[in-house]
Amino acid sequence: MTGTSWMATVNKQVDPDIVSVQEVRDVFSDRRWTIMGALLGTCTAILLVHSLEANKDHSFQRELGLGILASTMPFQIVYCALHLFARENEEKLLKADLQRIGNLSVVCQIIAYGSMIGILIMWYGISSFVGPLLVASSIVAFLTVRFVLYSSSLNPGNEQEFIQSKSNDERAQNDHHHLDSIHRPW
Repeated sequence: MTGTSWMATVNKQVDPDIVSVQEVRDVFSDRRWTIMGALLGTCTAILLVHSLEANKDHSFQRELGLGILASTMPFQIVYCALHLFARENEEKLLKADLQRIGNLSVVCQIIAYGSMIGILIMWYGISSFVGPLLVASSIVAFLTVRFVLYSSSLNPGNEQEFIQSKSNDERAQNDHHHLDSIHRPW
């Protein structure tokens, strides 16, 4: 038994209100951290590049896109801070605290994903061809993903194969790279 798991076992016996390390990692997964870090980096880069173009004529579209990016960045930063706090204190968090910061992190994620709207607004204004093609390809990509996800669940031939295949939990036990993949199929 490692020191960390031993300490978690001792903490559980002393105070049953303390969450397990796995419960913290279920709420604050590495995948979400990576997505939020990518969004924060993208927003920072776009704002930096556009701040260097200070002499450029300002259009309403550009200002709206930059405004959305700037207003979502604090929520991205707060999410990252919550994630770091939870992961650094995962052996001593109480259930009520994890639920509270978990709910706050969900709100931060939803608002932070709004930055993609600002990015799309900025990209839409690049030219009269890029904008409509971006919207059209986004719609096609969205519909393709939905079609693939739902067609595999509706195809009765795949149902028997799906039942005989390993469960997600069994696959996750063999997946040593992603410890949080037990509950997150994406």
